[in-house]
Amino acid sequence: MDKHAAIAPLQSDSPHVLEVIRRREAEAKRRLAAERELAEAALAEAERAARGRRRDPPTCGAKPSGGRRRAGSPGGHREALMRLRMSRLQIVGLKTHLEAAVHALHCLGCVQIEDLSEAGDVSARPLHLDRDMVRTQEELGYLTARIEGLLAALVADGRRPGSPAQMPHAAGGSPGEDCLTEARAGLETLGPQAQALVSKRGSLEAEQASLPRYEATLRKLLPIVPLSARDPANVSFGLLVSRTHLGVLDAVAERVVNLTGGRAEVVAEDVDSATRAMLIVIPDDFAIEVETLLGREDISRLRLPSDFANQPPDRAVAALSQRLAAIPQELAQVKSALSALAEVWEPRLACWRICLRQRLEEFAVLSRFGETDQTFVLVGWTPERDLPRVREALTAVVGDAAVMQALPPTRADEKRAPVALVNPGPARPFQSLVRLLAVPRYEGIDPTMLMAVFLPIFFGMILGDVAYGALLLLFSFILLRRFRTPGIARDILHVLLLGSAWGIAFGFLYGEAFGTLGEHFGLHALWLDRTSPRQVTGLLLFSVAVGAVHITLGLILGVWEAFRQRSRNHLLERGGMLVGLIGLFLVVSVAVKWLPAGFMTPGVAAMIVGIALLGASLGWLGLLMGPIEFVGLVGNILSYLRLAAIGLASVYLARVANDLAGNLGNIVAGVIIAVFIHALNLVLGAFSPTIHSLRLHYVEFFRKFYEGGGRPFEPFGSEL
Repeated sequence: MDKHAAIAPLQSDSPHVLEVIRRREAEAKRRLAAERELAEAALAEAERAARGRRRDPPTCGAKPSGGRRRAGSPGGHREALMRLRMSRLQIVGLKTHLEAAVHALHCLGCVQIEDLSEAGDVSARPLHLDRDMVRTQEELGYLTARIEGLLAALVADGRRPGSPAQMPHAAGGSPGEDCLTEARAGLETLGPQAQALVSKRGSLEAEQASLPRYEATLRKLLPIVPLSARDPANVSFGLLVSRTHLGVLDAVAERVVNLTGGRAEVVAEDVDSATRAMLIVIPDDFAIEVETLLGREDISRLRLPSDFANQPPDRAVAALSQRLAAIPQELAQVKSALSALAEVWEPRLACWRICLRQRLEEFAVLSRFGETDQTFVLVGWTPERDLPRVREALTAVVGDAAVMQALPPTRADEKRAPVALVNPGPARPFQSLVRLLAVPRYEGIDPTMLMAVFLPIFFGMILGDVAYGALLLLFSFILLRRFRTPGIARDILHVLLLGSAWGIAFGFLYGEAFGTLGEHFGLHALWLDRTSPRQVTGLLLFSVAVGAVHITLGLILGVWEAFRQRSRNHLLERGGMLVGLIGLFLVVSVAVKWLPAGFMTPGVAAMIVGIALLGASLGWLGLLMGPIEFVGLVGNILSYLRLAAIGLASVYLARVANDLAGNLGNIVAGVIIAVFIHALNLVLGAFSPTIHSLRLHYVEFFRKFYEGGGRPFEPFGSEL
């Protein structure tokens, strides 16, 4: 018998049939147990094969490690690189439990479901929804759209939507079919009431907007209304025409008089400098002919709403005024009724919307599933630490009707595994800055912690002002308290907060507060005075030293990464740069007499060896490109001079502001100019250090070791 044989439903409650059902359930459990044993045996065989592959001779100088994982083997380095270790899993289950299993995964929010068509090692056809599921999906979309419309109508007066979290569980918090049933019944109750009130509100608002125009127009006609207009046997036509078309108006008046045999009364008068009003009063018998004439001449008649159309102008004006006075009260009553509905139903609608959207997401993800005749199949990724949670959740909702396997990882898996970064709280905002460049590869190095250490220091080194740092610290703190929604903007504010703190620290080291203004309050440099020409050289040398340390660290990481990835070219390139750079340090140290002359020969030799290794990584072009690349490396280090140069520009701009304020002769004007220049310098002090610190990381530092191209971990659903 096929292990995926159908379990036919039996529509009877007789003892014999119930016994058959029990036997079939037991048989299904035995088949699933056998399938699980086969899966576990296959998993063990795959692990043995993987261990056999790991016994291949190591490259790049690696030594065999026996039973232990080598650094480059899957799963051996994830935690050290500040990312979660990911496991590839496969779930196979009976189709009858498909929706329950998908809902459980959605609630877990820790499994990224992959498109099965892209998984070459899993044989299953794409899953197709049956008619009932398609019908349910369509109903979910329809109900969601109705709920969206009702929520928009209930909060149309500018109120913020209520929180669904405040709603009791019985109001729609139950998942699955219960939520769908409650939403369907609730909309049948609420829909007609809300629609009637919304329509009434719309018509009242339309009246409130349009009736004043009619009233204003009729008031312009009142001065020329003849007594015949009050005769019930007569009909009045009001016309308003631009003074540029007076000839047409006169011609129409003449034709109306002729059409009625002289029984029409036509009066016209200028109501303002641009408009001429005409009132035509005719017997009711000629109303159709005159209206046809006006339509043929393309002259629009002033048409009042039906409630006011058959009244003389003066009475119509009075009725319009009365109606306009009554509308606000009626509108307030309708809005009050809508508010009462919203108070009761809005939390329920919000909760149902969340629930129905989740079910729509669950239907949408089914396009990534596969199927056999009786089972569904999915492949995905989950953090290794969450494997027990996934297994427990599936067991809780489907029991033995589904089998989960943690597939053995391969190098191909590592290349396509999603990346879930896990950094300490203070470093987490820097993840967004790393992702602005690229998501790190799963098997690569996550530079978030390194950026979290160095970028604020670079920022503070450039800013280096107690007052500017304090203002930026206060500014970023206030904005963080005000804007609590997670996102790139909030992450940048966190970075600005840390950088400002370092700016204050360097401000004390430089002895700066609004530039040289701090000197008047007894603030003096604890380490280095940037305004002193004699100490500028020291600042420049310190910047180069910082760059040398930063670049050397990047090269060390690059060599380690190349060794771990067994990349010969990268190992030669980065190793050659590192050896050559060490040689350059020795040569420079001897030249400035920091080291004895005996280190000159080893330094020159190291430079030659480094350039040779660098050239070897470039093939035939290495003889030419090796020295050029090494010169470029030196240029990368010299690029860190911007840490000093941009800071010097800022301090001298602040000094100009202070000098202008003191030498202008007019205290008020001097203060205004100084405040303006300091404000400009503060804005530049927020942007320039950030931009240039990022550039030093992206261009100079990351290129030595960082490889992007990863994809972020995007789990299906979220924690509920």
